[in-house]
Amino acid sequence: MFINYILLFAVGMISGLFAFRFKSLISPYISSLLSFSGAYLISICFLHLLPDVFQGNESMAGLFILIGFFLQLILDYFSGGIEHGHAHVNKLKIGQFPWLVLLSLCLHAFLESIPINHVDHGHGFGAYLIGLLIHKGPIAFILASLLIAYKISNKSIWFGITLFSIMGPLGLFIGKYIEGINGIFQALMGLSIGIILHLSTTILFETNEEHKIEWKKVLPMLLGASLGLLTLFTH
Repeated sequence: MFINYILLFAVGMISGLFAFRFKSLISPYISSLLSFSGAYLISICFLHLLPDVFQGNESMAGLFILIGFFLQLILDYFSGGIEHGHAHVNKLKIGQFPWLVLLSLCLHAFLESIPINHVDHGHGFGAYLIGLLIHKGPIAFILASLLIAYKISNKSIWFGITLFSIMGPLGLFIGKYIEGINGIFQALMGLSIGIILHLSTTILFETNEEHKIEWKKVLPMLLGASLGLLTLFTH
């Protein structure tokens, strides 16, 4: 549906705007939102994505999942871990546009959006789409905050936010039109699953230095996993 394209684009743009206007108000809740989205997405991954990609005995699916997992590890290196809540400013490059960070996030957003139509077929409320929207909002907020911290022009900041926001709709569009090309679609599905597995497990298993339970992260995780389980009953 066309509304899905609008939602994927709008959540990035609105989150970028919030970084300009309400940063101090929203920042304390970013960790909880990421914890919720990580638990929700990994639930969708185990309950829907993995069974779908291995349906029909796809022998190469595991290979592409593994590639996607390590691809996200590489993307983390270039993005600085924004996907799971980290934002590091290189003080030596203040005033320069962080292209590697942006391009890494764009590739991440593109690949994870490809399975939306396939996974949400049969889910009236779009289980996977909702998870991506909840996840993409905090990432766009952190990206905008990072670009602001680099003290580049507002024009450049909005260019970065807009480019990132376009990647979700682009992935959705490409996924819709290659779904019938079985080999290519299964490969991209595998990459998407690997990325989500790496992302979600990183969010879920990151701890503080004292390895104490942080209820502000654990409770959203439990809620996200519970809502993910509910998608089993929405066919």
